[in-house]
Amino acid sequence: MAPTAHCPDKNRVSLPPITALVLAGGAGTRMGGGKPFRKLHGTYLIEHALANARRNCNAVMIASNENKADYAAYDCPVIDDVPAPGRGPMAGILAGLKHLGNDSDWMAVFAVDCPFLPNDLVSRLYQAMIAPQATPADQTQNPIRAAYAHYAGRDHFLASLWHRDMAPAIATLLDQDQRRVRAALQQANAVKVDFTAREKDADTARLFANINTQSDIDQLETLPI
Repeated sequence: MAPTAHCPDKNRVSLPPITALVLAGGAGTRMGGGKPFRKLHGTYLIEHALANARRNCNAVMIASNENKADYAAYDCPVIDDVPAPGRGPMAGILAGLKHLGNDSDWMAVFAVDCPFLPNDLVSRLYQAMIAPQATPADQTQNPIRAAYAHYAGRDHFLASLWHRDMAPAIATLLDQDQRRVRAALQQANAVKVDFTAREKDADTARLFANINTQSDIDQLETLPI
């Protein structure tokens, strides 16, 4: 992968059209299923994810293998994993890349089980990708085609940005039964974007928190909003 980038707030760049993908296809077995429609602070997790996505992107789609009618109220396309359900988040990412419109080469991923993200997640991921310190000596040989977040000592591979050109490589990995997101990020020469240094407000305790069980929800609800 490319070196870690520490992206400043100043010198923002104009963003190209970026489509958001909300990953809602996981089985959620550790909390008894139905994860997108579990409530946190009175709001469904799917609605937290959609709010994050719409804060960053104009176009949004949902990857889910459940009943599409469950998402009818949210007014965005719902797509199936590719090549099939049960292949993990990479199958949702591949589906999203294959469904990008002609007006968008970039896709930002928002996982339904990660409800608290920086408001400017996508702009900082994109800015770090084009920053001089993130650019390899020969971009034509090894172009950067993805970026992901790092926070408080942990990598968050699904808080990420992908170029449509990664679809064939991800499809090949899945054909080889390699389902780890890290493997695709390595092939994308992805930039790790460190968000730790900038975040100083009270929200830092829950930023990038991952929800796998009902107890995770209960713990987050003890923190101030």
